Amino acid sequence: MAKEQKQVCDLKSGKRMTVAQSNEHLRVGESSAWNAKRAGNLDLTRSHLNFEVGKGGVILEVDKKTSIPQRIKSIFAERGIKDPNAGLSDEALEKPRVGVRTHANIILNGSTETMRKLAFGNQDVKYEKDADNSHVTRCKDIETWAVDMYNFIAKKYGEENIAAFVVHLDESNPHCHCTLLPITKTNKLSWVEVFSGKDKYEFGQRLRQLHDELAEVNDKWGLKRGDSILETGAQHKSYLQWLKEQVATNKETIKVQVQTIQENKDQLYLINAAIKRAETKLKGLTTMVKNLENKKQQIDDQIRTLDKELENGKASNREELEALKQKLNAEREKIEANIADKNEKLNAATSELQELAQRKAKLKENYDELQRKVNKELPTIFDKATHDMSVSLWEETVQNFKKDKADFEQFSRELPPNLRVKFDSLLEDSVLVEMAEHGNDIAATAAALFLGYVDKATDFAESNGGGGASPGTGWGRKEDEDEEAYKRRCCIMGRMMMRPAGRKLKRS
Repeated sequence: MAKEQKQVCDLKSGKRMTVAQSNEHLRVGESSAWNAKRAGNLDLTRSHLNFEVGKGGVILEVDKKTSIPQRIKSIFAERGIKDPNAGLSDEALEKPRVGVRTHANIILNGSTETMRKLAFGNQDVKYEKDADNSHVTRCKDIETWAVDMYNFIAKKYGEENIAAFVVHLDESNPHCHCTLLPITKTNKLSWVEVFSGKDKYEFGQRLRQLHDELAEVNDKWGLKRGDSILETGAQHKSYLQWLKEQVATNKETIKVQVQTIQENKDQLYLINAAIKRAETKLKGLTTMVKNLENKKQQIDDQIRTLDKELENGKASNREELEALKQKLNAEREKIEANIADKNEKLNAATSELQELAQRKAKLKENYDELQRKVNKELPTIFDKATHDMSVSLWEETVQNFKKDKADFEQFSRELPPNLRVKFDSLLEDSVLVEMAEHGNDIAATAAALFLGYVDKATDFAESNGGGGASPGTGWGRKEDEDEEAYKRRCCIMGRMMMRPAGRKLKRS
C-alpha cells in the first residue's frame, strides 16, 4: 500500500528578520547560516531552479539584491506603519518579552515523494551529497502548486502583507518560505489579532483551521492534512540532531563501501582467474587450429602428388591410388570440419576474454573510486573518533571533579577568611565548575554558534538558565580566523552565554 502523502505547514513568529535569515532564504552567499548548510543538505547544482512568487502570482527569479528586511521596511513605509522594534538592538530583541513580533516565517511543503514529483517529474535527480544535477530542469507543476500556496496565503492574510515568497528546489524536499506581516484590515500591526488570538487555546484553534483550509487547496495535489503535533507529539528535528545522524550515516556508508571494496576485490580475483583460464583455452585452441591447418596442408600435398601420378596414366596401381585419394579427401573433410569447430570455439573464447577484460576494467574503476572515497572519508571518521575520545576523557575529568567538589568546599570552609574569598573566586571562575554544572548546555550553545545558528544558541542559553552575554550582531567566523580559533571563540562565548546575568567570565 502506498504511503499517504501529507501537507506540511510550519508557522513561527519573528521580531526582526535578520540579514542572515534573509540571505539564507534568498541564497545570498555571505550568510554564515547558509554556508553551514552548504556543507550539509544543499545541492548547489540545483540552486538556479529556485524562484519567487510575486504580486499577482507571477513566477520570478529570486531577487537577491533586495533583502527581506528592506522589503519589510518598504511595506511599513508605504503603509505608514512605524516599526515597533526600531531603536532596539538585536541583542535586546533576542531576550524574551522584549520587542514585538513583526512577521511570521511560514514554511509550506509536503511529503517528499510528492514534492519531488511536482518539482522534477520523472527526471533522474541524485540526492546524495556532492551529486551533479545541473542537467535537471524545473517542472511547471511546482510553479502551479507554489502559486496555489501564494494565492491561499494572499486570500487569507492579504497579498499586500506578503514580504517574500521564495521556493527552494535545492534541498532534499522542495518547499516555500513565506515571510508574512501581521497587518490587520485597519492597517495595524498586531500578531495577536492576525495569528495568535487572546490565548494559546485560540491560537491552537486558529492553527487547526489554517491546516484544514490549506488541505482543501492541497487536495488536488494529492496532499492530505497532516496529523496535529498535539496528537502525535512529533517535534522538529534539530540541526545538531541531524548532524549527529549524518555522522552515524557516514560511518555506516564507509562500512558499506569497505565491504563493497572487498566484494569487488573478490570479484577481481575471480575474473583474473577466469581470464587466465580463458587465455589458456585460447592458446590451446590456437595451437590446435594451427596443427590442423598443418595437417590439412600435408594432406593437400599428398592429394596433389596422387593427382599428378594419375594424370600421367603410367600408374599400374591406379585403383589403389584412387582409393587412397578418396581416403585422403575424406580425412581432409574431417579436418576442415574440425578446423571450423575449433575456429568457432576460438571466436567464442576471444569474445569471452574481451568481455572479461571489460568487466575487469569496470570493476577496477569502481574499486579505485570506492577506495578514493574511503581514503578521503576515513581520516574524517578517525578525527571524529579521536574527538569523541577527547570528549569522553573530558567528561571523565568533569565527573571526577564533581566527586571531589565536596572536598574542595570543605577545604574552603577550613581556610582563613581572606584566603577563602580568593579560593572561592578561583573555584567559581573555573571551567571545571561550569562544565560540571552545565557542560552539555555549554557544548550545545557553542555548537549552535559554530554552525551559524545564533538565534537558536541565544534562545537555548536563556531557556536553560543562561543570559549573561550575547554574541551580538555579525557573529561568525572572521576572514583571517582559522577553524580552531573560531571553535575556541565559540566555546568561550558559549560559557559566557550560559552564565547567569551579571556574572562575567574571566577571559583566559
